[in-house]
Amino acid sequence: MRVFRQIIGVGVGAAITLGNAAQSASAQPPAQSQDSLAPSNQLVELGPNVRSTSNTAAESASQAEQSIALNPQTSESQQQGGAKIASTPATKPEQASKPQQAAPASPSTLSQADSTPLKGLEPTETQQPSPIPPSNVPVPSSPVPILRGTPNESFPPLPPRGLLNTKPPASLEPNPNPLQFPTNPEDVRIEQTESITLQQAIDLARRNSQVLQIAGQQVEQSRAALREQQAALYPDLNFQMDASRSVSAGGELGIRARQRLFNSRANGTGQPADQAGTNFGNNSLNSTLQLNYDIDLFGRRRANIRAAEEQLRLRELDVERQAEQLRFDTAEAYYTLQNADGQVAIRQASVRNAEQSLRDAEALERAGVGTRFAVLQAQANLANEQQQLSVARRDQRVAQRRLAEILNISQSANLTAADPVEQAGSWRLSLEESIVQAFRNRPELEQQLVQRDISKQQRRSIQAGRLPQLSVGGSYNVLGQDPDDPAPFIPRGWADGYSIRASLTWSIFDGGAANARVKQRDADITIAESRFDQLRNQVRREVEQAYFGLESNFENIETSEAGVLQSREALRLARLRFQAGVGTQTDVIQAETDLTRAERNRLSAIINYNLGLSSLQRAVSNLPTNNLSDAP
Repeated sequence: MRVFRQIIGVGVGAAITLGNAAQSASAQPPAQSQDSLAPSNQLVELGPNVRSTSNTAAESASQAEQSIALNPQTSESQQQGGAKIASTPATKPEQASKPQQAAPASPSTLSQADSTPLKGLEPTETQQPSPIPPSNVPVPSSPVPILRGTPNESFPPLPPRGLLNTKPPASLEPNPNPLQFPTNPEDVRIEQTESITLQQAIDLARRNSQVLQIAGQQVEQSRAALREQQAALYPDLNFQMDASRSVSAGGELGIRARQRLFNSRANGTGQPADQAGTNFGNNSLNSTLQLNYDIDLFGRRRANIRAAEEQLRLRELDVERQAEQLRFDTAEAYYTLQNADGQVAIRQASVRNAEQSLRDAEALERAGVGTRFAVLQAQANLANEQQQLSVARRDQRVAQRRLAEILNISQSANLTAADPVEQAGSWRLSLEESIVQAFRNRPELEQQLVQRDISKQQRRSIQAGRLPQLSVGGSYNVLGQDPDDPAPFIPRGWADGYSIRASLTWSIFDGGAANARVKQRDADITIAESRFDQLRNQVRREVEQAYFGLESNFENIETSEAGVLQSREALRLARLRFQAGVGTQTDVIQAETDLTRAERNRLSAIINYNLGLSSLQRAVSNLPTNNLSDAP
């Protein structure tokens, strides 16, 4: 009975193997060899946006599969041999371009990298030529960073008005009304999904970011404040004109009193009373032209202008800082979205692997050589993978909306990543050169020096205000009068005059208020210098941390590539052993888990490498122009 059960197990395993091979062969072109057929557990299922950075696995022999099915004792030796092939590195260690190498690549290396479609991948003595992949399978590349024309190819030159010429879709433009307040569900419903590249995302962020818009308005505000201080260089010229007509109330009362007096005198004589006269009005026109000018004896005005200039420089540096931080935030959100997309693809591949294992377990149970326990294990594993897939899709949606928030796009649009998951570039500067460039380029450091200069100018203005202040002025006056009284001796006509004055003001005692303000500015100077020292150490730490992380992630890419190949081969052998009846379902589930972990590690290594490169670019800043200043 035992021999009969083994014969049935061998037959069922061979039938499942041949059925899977026939199903795969029917989906491939007739000329495709069986060695290049990718089983369901390979990374090919991750989609077109995930590109492998390692060589393809070594040739898988179909005869080995049949021999394992017919002779289970040879499975151990085949497993060891498969692991050895998978662990073969794609390139020699001395050929790998580490990120810490500052020397540029030789022309021969560049020509070879440009002439081969595999980005620098060359067959070596221990490497077999990989089979030609089908058209829908992404071509794997070497883990060596791509060699380009410049050391910092990910930093495009700044075009006019700070906009990139990537031409993102016009449908992503936000509503021009910044006070838009959606009140209906239709206003926020996602109606379209656009696929954009990283450079297009940076372009949209620069155009739509509220942070940059606020920083730009603050620059204009500081520029207007500077112009206000510069106006003190010129004299003040004022013109005043007063036109009036006046009738004196006192004169009217006096005339009435005289009239009563005349009336009382005339009552006893019978003669008519005399007229007391008329209260005449007075018309006048007075024009004054006044000129005032403060003579800056001790540099108070110049100190205020210099402080305003430094304040404008501080705002401009803040715009640079905000632009660099916005570039980093956009790149981080974009790589996070790529990571979420890759996680979804990996979980989908894991679900397909779990479904295949469930089908195999059910087939063995129907044949009488499997157990119900193996089927239940496969069903539980499939349920767990489906749950992980749901979590990955949730993270994907969150990453999409996070990127949309940073780019400030239309409320009815959603985003997907168009760039494939691959190494973003290489870093050609050594650690020491990177630190020096960061000291030169970081706007945060120069901001502290500018803040120190502002405090110095303010202190100089306060000290100058305690000294004598001299101001001069002059006025020219034109007066015209036209009274209603026709008497010849009443003042009438036009006349002009002028006046010249000089004023000296000296604040001898103010209760110590000026000294207190000077001490405040001295404290501001000391604080700015201490913050500069603190930021300098922080900048060096950020550069070193990003640099070491870039090195580690670069090495992790090579390691994770080997792990994927080994896990893939281990899963293939575990599935063959289970189909032949000599393995357990637990081995298959464990192999599937190991493969999923290896693929996630590879994706994480690539994404972390790109994030590390973006962090290093942010730590250095202002590349490739390096036009911030020669030295802080």
